[in-house]
Amino acid sequence: MSEASDEETPDEDVDAGEDVEAEPTSKREALLIAGGVTVASGLAVGFAFSDEYAGTPWMLGSLVIVYAALAAFTVWRLRARGELDEQLRPRGGDLTVGAIVAAVLYGVATGVHLLVTSPPSPRAAWIMHVYATLGDPSAEGRHLLGGVVFVVAALEELVWRGLVQRVLLAPFGWLRAWLLQAALFGVAHLPTMFLLGDTRVGPNPLLVAAGVAYSLVWGRLAMRMDRLPPALFAHALFTWGVFEFPIWSP
Repeated sequence: MSEASDEETPDEDVDAGEDVEAEPTSKREALLIAGGVTVASGLAVGFAFSDEYAGTPWMLGSLVIVYAALAAFTVWRLRARGELDEQLRPRGGDLTVGAIVAAVLYGVATGVHLLVTSPPSPRAAWIMHVYATLGDPSAEGRHLLGGVVFVVAALEELVWRGLVQRVLLAPFGWLRAWLLQAALFGVAHLPTMFLLGDTRVGPNPLLVAAGVAYSLVWGRLAMRMDRLPPALFAHALFTWGVFEFPIWSP
């Protein structure tokens, strides 16, 4: 009897180990991971867009550091679950889909600008402050910065859709996970409402509103394709496009 019990113990340990790698089953654990990403992202955004660091190398540098660390955890988790190849291996058409979605979103952003923040509206100050934080558009090395912006956006997408959205799926279901990840993305960008605000027209809602709305698009794309590359390309190309081809200029 004792020998049989000893032989069964390793099998039980293996099963327990497999449970550790499984998708979090409790809402508490899922919210802990999603909340941790939100706090870390919010602190990075607050640092990057502060008056002291906006427009300096530390602006993008701080975002790269934080999102690289979070992306490393995301990749580790996907690998531990055996999903890394399935989720990140590019396929034919991924870039095309991403580019089309990015172009549509760029058009939407341009339309919103024309309707809401174009001169002579006093709300033009909102978008002026956004672009002012990015530095001189005619400065040398501008295209190199555009490449960094592309990388930051790709890392951001990997973390938010590859980690946050996926970790919320099991305990909350696809609809609530989809809505919650977009809401948390907006929360992470709340510091910009005040850091990029204007004394005449008040807090700046542009990045928060755009973040929530576009996270719904990127999140749904990731769910629909059940893979990350199309959403990665869509997010990175859109952000790069807004940087390289500003929808507002002095």
